[in-house]
Amino acid sequence: MMEKNGQAIQIVYYSRTGTARQVAEDLAAVTGWPLAEVGDLASRAGLSGDVRCVIDNLLQRHVGYRYAGPAPAECRRLVIVAPVWIGKLAAPMRSFLRDRAPLACETSVICVMARQGAFNAAEEIARLGKTPPAPVLALRQSDVVSGTAQQALRTFADQVAAASGQGGAQRPAWISPNEA
Repeated sequence: MMEKNGQAIQIVYYSRTGTARQVAEDLAAVTGWPLAEVGDLASRAGLSGDVRCVIDNLLQRHVGYRYAGPAPAECRRLVIVAPVWIGKLAAPMRSFLRDRAPLACETSVICVMARQGAFNAAEEIARLGKTPPAPVLALRQSDVVSGTAQQALRTFADQVAAASGQGGAQRPAWISPNEA
């Protein structure tokens, strides 16, 4: 989907388990926006991968990653789809965004969480950009897997289009389940 000035909205995602990938692919299918992936250089599978995830996030370490997709600097709006690890933005996405900070384009965010932490992750992303992300959507992993997140995702897509000047009425910046 192209914007009035000819620059595209782009989706960039990181996914360790496949849930955030599913969200990004579902959003791309609904909107036609191009996808880009931030991936791990080394596998995070199994217990050793779990431990590395925890340590990387607790210590806020910069981790190696690979990127496949169009250059984010070429878009007007970047839709960031990322998981939440132990209440914070997943380390590979954090490293990717820090390497590009300050983000030159507007941002919108979808945080995928087991239970909570989306607000913390969105705040991390906000600190890396020129303006706070809007809209922001918090999705529970269980809702993504069950398919009940589809309506929230469609509403989010409409909000991104409205915020990007593609028509529609803009609504509140947060679309979120209760964080318990």
